[in-house]
Amino acid sequence: MALPDTTMTLPDGRTLAYTQLGAPDGPLIVYFHGAPTSRLDLVAMSDAFTALDVCVVSPDRPGYGNSTPQPGRQLHDWPADVVALADQLKRPRFAVIGISSGSLYAIVTAAALPDRVAAGAVVGGVTDFSWPHAWPGFFENEAALMRIGDELEAKAWCDERYGVDGSRFAASFPDLAAADNALLADQAAADGFAATIHEAFRQGTSGYAQDITVQGRRWQFDPGGIRVPIRILHGESDTLVPVDHARHNAELIPYSTLELLPDEGHISMLAQLPGIAGDLAASLR
Repeated sequence: MALPDTTMTLPDGRTLAYTQLGAPDGPLIVYFHGAPTSRLDLVAMSDAFTALDVCVVSPDRPGYGNSTPQPGRQLHDWPADVVALADQLKRPRFAVIGISSGSLYAIVTAAALPDRVAAGAVVGGVTDFSWPHAWPGFFENEAALMRIGDELEAKAWCDERYGVDGSRFAASFPDLAAADNALLADQAAADGFAATIHEAFRQGTSGYAQDITVQGRRWQFDPGGIRVPIRILHGESDTLVPVDHARHNAELIPYSTLELLPDEGHISMLAQLPGIAGDLAASLR
């Protein structure tokens, strides 16, 4: 059966693309993909979400996949798009999950929408890069891109290094954790990961360049205002995002719990998502 993979028109006329997975009438989890991935991150998990009676909706951020670019956007612009998506689905309450770079979008959404977000999870997530200790040990190519600070210059940097279609991006990864390599040794998982990265670059490198530029900026919101439970999960063997990012987020978010998984890396955390979604759904039942 084909997955509901569709688009909607936002109030400002932009298109937001999203994929709906699992049980259509189950509690809603809004999932925010990493960088550079896309709404296709979790398509292989749809049956698992159905078994858990959970509906997971995964939108493309602006400039990724089939979502319209939004030049000059800020991190705090994103919750308005989430509100429009939840209203389209007629869901007054939902939970959020953000993975890797998508974690920022889960955190800002929980902070901005206290009446809509019931709970959340930050998985292998990054923290506020105005914190000086966010930089040591971080994936160097991405750190270099953040330091540019301008999305047009960042796009030119990406075009030169990864190609205008992003086709050379995968070759830029550093050595991965054993758990990441074990996951990608499965052909279906490797194909799915390649497909979601390919979709991220459907419109070229601008979506990714902008996303990482936004990621490098000081947060213009207060995570201390979040009043719902947030699970913070991080692989201790992560070679892309240092575990100190998780510890710092746990300090910033009052009602958070920190869960460090010693045998997990970065990409391998994807396998944790069905269980996390199932747990979050309890806050909506």
